[in-house]
Order: sequence, then structure tokens, then C-alpha cells
Amino acid sequence: MLLLLPVLTGILVAISFPRVGLGYLAWVAYIPLIAFVFKAGTSARAFLGGFIAGFAALFALLLWIPDVLIRHGGFSAVLAWFAFGLLVSVLACYPAAACALTKYLTRRGGTACFLLFPAVWIVLEYAQSLSPFGGLPWILAGYSQSDCLSIIQIADITGIFGVSFIILWVGTAFVWMVTCRANKMTACAPLLGAILLVSACLIYGRISLRHWENVPATFRVAMLQGNLSFDDPESVLAEKFRKGYVRMADTLKPGETDLLVLPESPTPMSFQYEDSYRRVLADLARRYSLGLIFNTIRSSETADGSAYFNSAYFLDHNGTLTGIYDKIHLVPFGEYIPLSKLFTFAETITKDVGNFSPGKDVRVLKLGDHPVNALICFEAVFPDLARRFVRKGSQLMVNLTNDGWYGDSAAPYQHLAIARVRSVENRRYLLRATNSGISAIIEPSGRMQASTALLHEAIGMGHFAFIEEMTLYSRYGDVFVFLCAIISCAVWIFVEFHRAINLNRRTAED
Repeated sequence: MLLLLPVLTGILVAISFPRVGLGYLAWVAYIPLIAFVFKAGTSARAFLGGFIAGFAALFALLLWIPDVLIRHGGFSAVLAWFAFGLLVSVLACYPAAACALTKYLTRRGGTACFLLFPAVWIVLEYAQSLSPFGGLPWILAGYSQSDCLSIIQIADITGIFGVSFIILWVGTAFVWMVTCRANKMTACAPLLGAILLVSACLIYGRISLRHWENVPATFRVAMLQGNLSFDDPESVLAEKFRKGYVRMADTLKPGETDLLVLPESPTPMSFQYEDSYRRVLADLARRYSLGLIFNTIRSSETADGSAYFNSAYFLDHNGTLTGIYDKIHLVPFGEYIPLSKLFTFAETITKDVGNFSPGKDVRVLKLGDHPVNALICFEAVFPDLARRFVRKGSQLMVNLTNDGWYGDSAAPYQHLAIARVRSVENRRYLLRATNSGISAIIEPSGRMQASTALLHEAIGMGHFAFIEEMTLYSRYGDVFVFLCAIISCAVWIFVEFHRAINLNRRTAED
């Protein structure tokens, strides 16, 4: 019967994230799992509970993946569901490992070590952002709070991992209070600390919101959401690229827009090689004082043959190319095949090019006189990557995205929730231009100033500003995670050292 507790956590976590988006449930969602870990007799059983909770939540939240693999990746239904099950199983090992390690420390070091659970959880969340295949930090606990602006403001100090920590600390403190057999003060102290911590975050959040919601935004952007379909023939797509975006731009009043942004989208057109396409985009750029940002495929000759890059191009108000950013963090099995000799059965999802090469530089480009960076699609998922651009001087983030792969699923909503936190972490406006939605202008507070509907042709319009101020997170990165790791490792070493001393003492006595 106890195994129902992790299942309950999985269900509650799933509905606390978009698309259902009942974020307030996240504050109680992890309590059943934490209680299970506390009651589990062994680390192996704690691992099982964490795995069940993680698998249930991830299975529900990533249920859009098999359809993508079948429709766009060339997978058979059986192979797609097998690959999905394997992915979810691997990702579920991270919360499982956090549960197992916490139980291990508790059994060896005493009940007080149970309070390390939030710190251990954060370390494993961070590990999930690094591996496998470059990481998939898609469903971190803190993202459930993207709509709760007062709470997520702390991310400009701790990153998203600090928000996750607070949620897990509240759950751990509650379980400790209910199960602790010590005196009342000892039992209630962690929960009192949790209340003070949440209160401090809310106060900080209110102060931050008052500050960042009053930033003067004097520039105006238009983002063209063409809703281009992968199923259209190349000739149809080419015509839409030549005339469709121009038709949409023609509806904008002259002189009222400073910047035009086109999303990542399927295109048979080559800016690099086709003069007619170059002229179309150069003419568009000349209409706007800050020019045009758009996405296309770039090729380069290397010693090993042609290399292809998923790139963002910047054109100034004269229609002149001022810079190119090549996407660094590619989508595994979508833009390249990791361990290709092992996964010979897999096809890349992209139908434009079989295999992309990663860019090498965290490149900040000029938009007028201001340094700006592009994040292409999946790159907005990675906190440290966005931070590195800002650390290098970027004053505005532009996210060119194509979520059309996912159709009318939860994925576009989840992707948007993640992108909102990047704005808060770095206190930058984020212009999110998508092919099929949801396009949005995200303010430094995480508030959406404007957004478009999903799977519709639309123009996302609003105001933005260039911001020079740099947050603690932008400057120093995931120091909070490293602090959690240091504390966890220090306790682990102390527990093992103390245990060894006791064993030697008993041996000497015998």
C-alpha cells in the first residue's frame, strides 16, 4: 500500500505543470514521496519509490514525445513507445537516486540527515541538466511555479534550482514535523524555518516585481508567427517564405516597429545561396530601425565535408548582415544522433538536414548599438547557457523557436513556462518568436506582456528594453547548487568517517 504514495506524488506533480498548470499543488505534491522515503526500510526501496514517482510524472508530462517520433522521426509505433519508455526510465533514475541517497545517509547518520533531502534533490536535478546526451532539465520542480511571479523572483540569485529547493524544503519539513518523535520544538523547527523562508521569498518577490515592472520599454518589436506546416510541399513552403512573411509585415504600420523577428521554421530557402531570398529579407530589414533577426540553415565546408548549422542571422536597418549565431546545444535525435554507431536505427526528426553540427561560440551580436543574443529553440531550456550570453554582455535575449513538432500538446506550454524563468534569472526581456505558437514578449519579472494563440497565424507585438544590470545568477551561476552539493558531500563524508570510527572502536573492544 505504501507504494501508492509515490504514485500519488507522480499524479500531483503532473497536474501541477502545464498544460493543466495547477502550480499550487506542487507545494503538497512531493509530500507523499517524502513520507515514503522516510518510512522506507532500505535505500533500494527508497530508490523504487523515487523511480515510481518520477516515472509516473514524466510519463504524463512528456506524453507528446511518441507522436513526434512517429510523425516526424520515422519511428514505428512500437519503436517510438519503446524509446519513450527508455527515456522516461532514465530520467526517473534522478529522483530515485535522490531518494536512495537520502535514505542511505539517514540510516547511517541518523534521522537528522533526512533534512538533507532538498539539497540532495537539487544536486540530482542539476545532474539531469547535464546528462544524458547533454541533459534534459525539462521538468524541474521549480518550473511548476512559473505563473507564481512572487516566488520565482528568487531565481535571479539561485537560478531555478532555488525555487525547486523551497518546494522540497516545505514538503520535507512537513513530513519531519509529522513523523519526528523528538520534542515539539525539534519537530516544528524545520517547518518554522520553511515558513520563514517562503515569507522571505515572497517579500523579496514583491520588492523585485515593483522594481522590474517599472522598467521603461521604449522599443517595439513585431514577431511573425507564420504557422508553417511540415506537411506542406517544399514549393508551397518556399512561396510562403517569399511572400507570406512579407504579407504579414505589410500589415504593420510604417515607423511604429523597431525590430522584426522571424521564428525558427521549416524552410527550403537558403539565405546563403539564393539571391532572391536574400533580397526579400534585406528589403524587410530596411523597414525597421533595428533591422531583422531570422533563422535559417547555414553550411560550411570542412576537411570532412559539408557541415550544417542551425543559425540565427542578424540584418541591420540597411539590410546588411551583421552577424550569425550557430546553435550550440542541439536536440539529440532531433538535430543529431548521439552515439550514432549504436543508434543506427534512428532517423533525425528534422527533415531539412540529416545531421547538424554544433556551434562553437557563445556569440553576442549587435542590434543597433546594443549587444544581443539568440537562443534557438531547445537552448532556452538550459539555465547556464542563457546565463553565459548575459555574462558576455547581452542586454536582450531573442528565442527563435519552432514548437510545431508538438502540435496541440502540453509541450509548447511547458517550453514557454521554462523560457519565462530565463528572463527572471538574468533580468532580461526575452522575445520568444515561434512558428506555431506560443510567441510571447516576456518581461524581466517573468510576466508575459503579450502572447499569441497556439497553431494560428499571428503577429506578436509589444515593447522591450535593453538592460545592462547583471544579476547574481548571471555573474556567478549555479553557486547555490554547488553549495547543496558541498553540504551533501560533507555530511556523507562525516557519516562514513564517524561510522568507521565506531566500527574500529567496537572491534577494539571485542
